[in-house]
Amino acid sequence: MPNSATITIEPPHPATHCLIWLHGLGAGPEDFAPLAKHFKFSESIALRYIFPAAPLRPLTVHQGYQLSAWYDILAMQPQRIINQQHLQEVSQQLQLLIEQQMNQGIASQNIVIAGFSQGGAVAYQLALNFPQALGGLLCMSTYLLPASLPSTQQQTNLDILIQHGRQDDVVVPALGEQAHQQLLQQQYNATLEYYEMAHSVSPSQIKAINQWLTQRLQ
Repeated sequence: MPNSATITIEPPHPATHCLIWLHGLGAGPEDFAPLAKHFKFSESIALRYIFPAAPLRPLTVHQGYQLSAWYDILAMQPQRIINQQHLQEVSQQLQLLIEQQMNQGIASQNIVIAGFSQGGAVAYQLALNFPQALGGLLCMSTYLLPASLPSTQQQTNLDILIQHGRQDDVVVPALGEQAHQQLLQQQYNATLEYYEMAHSVSPSQIKAINQWLTQRLQ
């Protein structure tokens, strides 16, 4: 990872910043790559977008049907019960992707991790446990797995933006609120925003993400 399905969008000038965006269960990089054209930044921010692809794997909760999935889900309610080894494996692969960007000259503080739904759960795992300071963490319509919260805080200055739809019936809003409260209890700088939407991304949300990214990437 990145594999052949990964979509990378380069800026007009040599990249100084990077946004790694993880898609949800059963989706792919092509679902979120079009959002890049909606974001506008100053010329001083040369942002590389990377949209990795999750592997195909059989899903226990879907009777073994194969879907693009960062990890297998063993049970859905109330909190996801997952294959923890899968989560560790993809997180290690994505950590290598971050390190690759750093080796190409992008400071870790200029790298932002984003994820939607299952991708958001991976984003939590990846960012909260990364040993160097990151530029930000964006978690959309997702949940925080208990094992992803380190006992010793690695990211003391990490800005975390959590966004959730009030009508989300796939990942219920209570799971977004639960993640927010857990992060606040651990003294993380976490903000929760609600939107009038289901399990999706809205125009007003995209505008808010643009503003948040601009502040993070200055």
